Amino acid sequence: KLDNHLGKVVRVNKDGTVPADNPFVGKPGALPEIWSYGHRNAQGATLAPDGTYWMNEHGPQGGDEINLPLAGRNYGWPVITYGENYGGGKMGEGTQRAGMVQPLHYWVPSIAPSGMVFLTSDRYGAAWKGNLFVGSLKFQFLDRIELDAQGKVLREHRLLTDLGERIRDVRQGPD
Repeated sequence: KLDNHLGKVVRVNKDGTVPADNPFVGKPGALPEIWSYGHRNAQGATLAPDGTYWMNEHGPQGGDEINLPLAGRNYGWPVITYGENYGGGKMGEGTQRAGMVQPLHYWVPSIAPSGMVFLTSDRYGAAWKGNLFVGSLKFQFLDRIELDAQGKVLREHRLLTDLGERIRDVRQGPD
């Protein structure tokens, strides 16, 4: 349904107006500020070094996702998911359906993702520069995610596991 903001990414100009090139401008029954839809529960968002917008979202029991929301695309919720109903059992129609975008990455079991940021600093060396960092509320770690040039996850590294704290606010400091 494109007549509400539930499960949507909206795109507006700095003054609150709707960009003329938004995908649903002028479409009957759709809110013009909608950019993408089919998202379950957005938790973290960041701009990549190239300026693209990335987000993560809580799935149901399993199926937390990282997505790169693109104009007019349907990311599938609640029709497709890698999660299941709480207490077990199938949710939706499965994990894939024509016309619905697959996540760039998903976690099963759920890590309960939170804040996220791309590291742009040279401080930690070339191996970390450009990595995506995502907090985990459930398992209490900071996930350092190495990506290839197309945004595919190559490896994950769990950091700060000894803190015993939920990681929520993830930022790169000025130093």
